[in-house]
Amino acid sequence: MNAAALDKYNQMRRKLEHVNDSVRTMNDSNCTKMLSTHTQLNEIEDAMSNLESTIMHLDAYSRSLETQVKKFEKTYLATRTTSPIKD
Repeated sequence: MNAAALDKYNQMRRKLEHVNDSVRTMNDSNCTKMLSTHTQLNEIEDAMSNLESTIMHLDAYSRSLETQVKKFEKTYLATRTTSPIKD
């Protein structure tokens, strides 16, 4: 009986070692995949920050151009109405 029990426990130990190795392999694989995904997410976040900054600069430039056009239109209309030369 003791030999049979010892044999059974040894089989269980080998199975558990195999399961443990499999779990470690899966964890290592998942960690590698997650690290890769994390790196990609960081790159996307950096790209989005750069894009947001570019959009802000473009918006400011657009507002500046709009202000300049309005000034030009105002000046042009003012000189046209006060100009003695007729078209």
